[in-house]
Amino acid sequence: MSRRILVPIDGSPFSERALTLAVPLAQQHDASLVLVLANPLPPRVEDSPESPVRDLSGARDVREHLRSQLERVARRVATRDGITTATQFREGPVLDEIEAAIADVSASMVVMATHGRGGVSRLWLGSVTDALLRRCTVPVFVTRSARKWTLTTATEPLFPRVLVAVDGSPLAEEALERAISLLGESTGEFVLVRVEDAPIAAVSSTWVSEATLRVREGYLEPLAERFRSDQRTIRTRAVVHHDPARAILDLAKEEHAFAIALATHGRTGVRRAMIGSVADKVIRGASVPVLVCPPASGRA
Repeated sequence: MSRRILVPIDGSPFSERALTLAVPLAQQHDASLVLVLANPLPPRVEDSPESPVRDLSGARDVREHLRSQLERVARRVATRDGITTATQFREGPVLDEIEAAIADVSASMVVMATHGRGGVSRLWLGSVTDALLRRCTVPVFVTRSARKWTLTTATEPLFPRVLVAVDGSPLAEEALERAISLLGESTGEFVLVRVEDAPIAAVSSTWVSEATLRVREGYLEPLAERFRSDQRTIRTRAVVHHDPARAILDLAKEEHAFAIALATHGRTGVRRAMIGSVADKVIRGASVPVLVCPPASGRA
């Protein structure tokens, strides 16, 4: 069965930025795209005389406008890029409908836009993307860039270098395997990173050197060796920093990474610890797309 990439849009040009990433991903992976638009306010007539009746004609106009916009975008992508494209127009709570669409089409990945920095930084991220990252069991690729990701040849890597952050847990390693399986064919080089917390504000250079060497040789290199091949280069970096998100962003810039992949713990009681304090900050601060990858099994 071919892969399907789900792209949520809301009728705005901004949300369509996700297509600049989703289209080349679909081309490289021979996948189809499913564009989903959820109308949160379906028209209905309240039975209670105390409840106001919605303007059915106005609601119908909104519905038809959104449905037409969805179909126009899908036709444009199919015609211009030659990609098999389907649509799902749904009505109901946006997050619930996106989750239902993911399950309905057996999507292997979600690609969506977010605002990132600025006064409206939480508009998409807070209301939809942020919540979806906590609940979704498939990888979510988040982008806030309008950059056009294009391929000049079929064998060219879409991401010449991807920074992958792991935290030492078995679930994070499982998610790493999932990230590599999704990006392996479209990535030239992976840089595997673990950030060690500094126990005090100031530590000696000797302590830092010993700590990073221990992490690289005892954890990162054995992990990287499991995934290295003649076609896949994986380097390792260990750093000591009091702010893991800041360290990941700095390393991504230093390594000239084209994307960042974060392994998360999926649906657990402490899911905010990873999403809220690390992935959330990385997504809002990154100038490149961020792949948030839960463990394949969905284990807690």
